[in-house]
Amino acid sequence: MSERAAIAPRYLLWLFPSTPALLFLLIFWVGLLFAPPMLNSDGDLGRHITLGRYMLSSRQIPTEDLFSHTMAGAHMVPHEWLSQLLFALAHEMAGLNGVVWLTMAVLAGSYALLGMGMRGMGIRSPLVLAGVLFAAMTGALHWLTRPHIFTFFFFTAFFLILERYRQSDNSGWLLLLLPLMVLWANIHGAFVIGFILVIVYGLGLAMEGRHEAALKLLMGVLPTLLVLAASFNPVGPELVQHSFAYPQQRFLVNVTVEYQSPDFHSPSSWFFAALLLGAVGLGWLLGRRLAWTPLLLLLLWAAFALYSARNIPLFALVAVPILAREVDEWLNTGAPAIARSLGRMDEIDRQSWGWMWSLGVVALLMAVQAAGTPLDVWREGNRFSPSAFPVGAVDVLSGKLPEGEMFNEFAWGGYLLYHLWPEERVFIDAQTDFYGEALTREFLQVAEAEPGWEALLEQRGVRWVILPPTRPLVRWLAQTPGWVQVYKDETAEVWERQN
Repeated sequence: MSERAAIAPRYLLWLFPSTPALLFLLIFWVGLLFAPPMLNSDGDLGRHITLGRYMLSSRQIPTEDLFSHTMAGAHMVPHEWLSQLLFALAHEMAGLNGVVWLTMAVLAGSYALLGMGMRGMGIRSPLVLAGVLFAAMTGALHWLTRPHIFTFFFFTAFFLILERYRQSDNSGWLLLLLPLMVLWANIHGAFVIGFILVIVYGLGLAMEGRHEAALKLLMGVLPTLLVLAASFNPVGPELVQHSFAYPQQRFLVNVTVEYQSPDFHSPSSWFFAALLLGAVGLGWLLGRRLAWTPLLLLLLWAAFALYSARNIPLFALVAVPILAREVDEWLNTGAPAIARSLGRMDEIDRQSWGWMWSLGVVALLMAVQAAGTPLDVWREGNRFSPSAFPVGAVDVLSGKLPEGEMFNEFAWGGYLLYHLWPEERVFIDAQTDFYGEALTREFLQVAEAEPGWEALLEQRGVRWVILPPTRPLVRWLAQTPGWVQVYKDETAEVWERQN
């Protein structure tokens, strides 16, 4: 009798949850536990939902600004329209609970896909489980209810497909990149990362002496087809140019928190630090020389992550499988007893499936939450927090807001649109790639009460202001004749200009 048959009856093993199924359940559940910070740590969600609702009602993809009085009618590149539509659909079905469920389904699916790919690389399942959970904890600092979560999935898929091509030399795998690129380009602007991955693999293969395989990535028809695939969107090739150009706008990048380098004094960056140190330590302990392609991937994405914290989750997605594979291979000679033990567990896992349990528990968690039971550790439920957004001000003033145009806090633009549009339009929101450097500087000039702020408000026709009490402009308005405070709490103050 074979070792596989002796472990347990196959029908019984089929009922056991496999490592990817277990990863999906664990990560989805952890996301529900910590959902409130995901909803409230970023101001973009309200804009995404509002844009999606507009598309659902109008059956149109907007290519001009509808939401601000400062840029009304200006041309806009809809680089996230499909994800905004999905967020709006989730919101229509289950409110903010639906948004959280969609977010966690995408994130859990991304890490489950990584687990499947690592098993396909021959890495034993216990190492897959531990490694993917560590990758998830490393990337959790950027788990937010925003379109960028879809990039986790597409980045993982691109990486695994290119790695399979590298291992097999089968060009058929590369064809899968084309439909993925079409979807990625319509769902999030970070699709340009896909081009970077292709280039890195091409360079790595060339440095490994596999010139024919490298040429297919760098000089063949694939790059052209990928550009054409990315151009299959509402504005065509303009989207590709727009997405490559934005990171070059230094002022906007520098004032955006997620583009800053990681703060290693913050616990949220400690898993990243551990992964970096682990990569260096493993390289020294194992005494193995990496092939050029995985080495380039590690070095490049480590550099990207050190430059900008938003790249930390992507670094983890490539670093964990590379390092886990090295550990798995070393165990065969360095710790054969452990390797045999892990091998037996891996044999069971590869015969298991058990997705019905994972999906069933996920459905149960969703039903409990839909019934009104909060599942987060704070027992708050999925809602916009009054400490993060001007919830009290909007609740009190809805229906009797001051007349005229508003000047609003940058990070509150999305929330204000979510509640007040189309009756009210914002001065600015967090979509800096659209509003640009000039308007962002204008916002900062006014909010910080720098010389000329009064003239700018007059020029824009602003009749009321909603800002946090900590903004210098609030103190100046209190001393400026003609401005009257109409609302105040710990989060927001609302001031109105009197005739």
